[in-house]
Amino acid sequence: MDLAEGTRTTAVAAAVTLLGGLAVIVYGIIRHNLAWSLGGACLTMPVLTLIALVVVRRWIVDTRQERIALSIAQRHAEGQRTRYIALEAALENEHGRLVRDMAAERAQMAARLQAERDAMEAEFEERKATLICETMEATVRMFRGGKFAPETPAKGNLIRFPEKLPAQERSREHGVVGP
Repeated sequence: MDLAEGTRTTAVAAAVTLLGGLAVIVYGIIRHNLAWSLGGACLTMPVLTLIALVVVRRWIVDTRQERIALSIAQRHAEGQRTRYIALEAALENEHGRLVRDMAAERAQMAARLQAERDAMEAEFEERKATLICETMEATVRMFRGGKFAPETPAKGNLIRFPEKLPAQERSREHGVVGP
């Protein structure tokens, strides 16, 4: 029994007293003395009650099972805490990796977009130059083929201005400077 020192001392004293009480009962029975037997019984009953109280106290105060359960729960909680911290660190690392990957992907997409823009611009300029050449060539052919030459000269009205208008005299007002 795992008893405290005071409880252990009480239990030992009760056991010795119980043995003494049983000895008094046996002595009274052997001598046929009722007083000794009753005295031994009166001594034994409280000691048995005391022993029963020690056992009940031990049963109530015994926390070994609870301590074991608490220890298991604490180990489990510590394991969960460690697991949580590890998962949080892994999640943070994963988030950082995703941020780096997204930045690299954005840079790659920007470079690809710039290359496509440059290629499209070069293609546009090439097609534009080709179209200008074709247009100029078609225009030259049309000039040579007479498509743009008018068949009859157009008559227009020419308005003749008089060669010299008579000079009009301006009125010279006060403060006006002029010829």
